[in-house]
Amino acid sequence: METRTINVHVSVPRSYRLDLLEQQLTAYAEQLIVQAKAERKRKHRHEALCGIFSSESSEEELIEDYLKDKYQL
Repeated sequence: METRTINVHVSVPRSYRLDLLEQQLTAYAEQLIVQAKAERKRKHRHEALCGIFSSESSEEELIEDYLKDKYQL
């Protein structure tokens, strides 16, 4: 996977710890990237329901499996 590095220009007071700010911004950016990847996967939500009518599982098991997949419970 190809990656890129970006530079973000922000006015920061001299009293603010730059190392802490860099860590926080990096963690937040990584979180945004993970969320964006997850949203792309949600385009095919109907796939979680494929085979639901031909399954030998009970209705409760199917609902539980669906909720686990959808909400990571």
